[in-house]
Amino acid sequence: MIVTDVIRTLADGRTKPGYFMDGFLAENLSGIPNYLKNSWDVVGIVSGNGKVRMGKSTLAFQVGYYCAWMVAGGRMNMKRDELTNELKVISVTKPKNAVRFDLNENVVFKPEDLVEKAIALHKKYGKNQVIVYDEGREGLDSKVMDAIHEVMEDFFQKCGYMGHIILLVLPNFFKLHEDYAVARSLFLIDVVTDRKKRRGFFNFYNEHQKEWLYFLGKKRIGISLKYGAARESFYGRFSSWMPFNKEEYDALKEQSMKRKSLNKTAKRWKKQRDAAIYMLYKFGKMSEHKIAEDLTELCGFKLEQSSAGFIIRAFEEKREKDLDKDMSI
Repeated sequence: MIVTDVIRTLADGRTKPGYFMDGFLAENLSGIPNYLKNSWDVVGIVSGNGKVRMGKSTLAFQVGYYCAWMVAGGRMNMKRDELTNELKVISVTKPKNAVRFDLNENVVFKPEDLVEKAIALHKKYGKNQVIVYDEGREGLDSKVMDAIHEVMEDFFQKCGYMGHIILLVLPNFFKLHEDYAVARSLFLIDVVTDRKKRRGFFNFYNEHQKEWLYFLGKKRIGISLKYGAARESFYGRFSSWMPFNKEEYDALKEQSMKRKSLNKTAKRWKKQRDAAIYMLYKFGKMSEHKIAEDLTELCGFKLEQSSAGFIIRAFEEKREKDLDKDMSI
């Protein structure tokens, strides 16, 4: 079915109102405005069956726009045929307010940006804003997942009262902590391919089925077995339409990935620098003053003796904690 009144440009240059969304999906999302009225926030998860480049971001943006459209006052007046069970659109009520769903304002690529974005949108527009956290990195190692879990905990503590709609886009649903995968999320949409490996298909799990999937799937080994642990609530198709320019999205995501890479490199260099300064002090028997003086002369950047001392003590404390941790295992 066609949802919303957004103007969509076709491949041949013609324009049409609205975009395609599976009827069952539109029907299940239509209750979100009433859910928000009860001072709840909404967390939805969009996964990719453990894979990347499945189209999960595309579907998340379609869901995000539909939610933002409803928050602005838009409504799809739908009716299900009693005989055929077919869902039909009776009428479309256009939004009374501006639809706020913008690439730069409503999409983040780093977990640490989620809380900052939620606070900024609340200050600017008030409650019930839509934010898509788009984490597309393959694998999602333990450090990334730890960062996501830490940020989610921080988010619910600081931003829960804001009643925002948060869509988490992740390759693998099962790597999420139980608190967010089960207790705090309202639904899961898992993007899949058909038997011919064609994109554009999804499985939807409501709150109850999502819980079954998580607990039963956690006991299984292998992605296909995990996602096959419980039946979906329904399945459907989605189109390739995006509510903003795809080239701009790709460029912004690429910039974000480069910044992530640079941040990792900078952290590695800092750790190596701290270790080198510690080794000069511990094993080279150089004083803090001598280390600061020589590094200032060699590098051309001023390093205070107090800074060298702080680096040495901080590195030593962390080293001792790591050793204690290893001993306790």
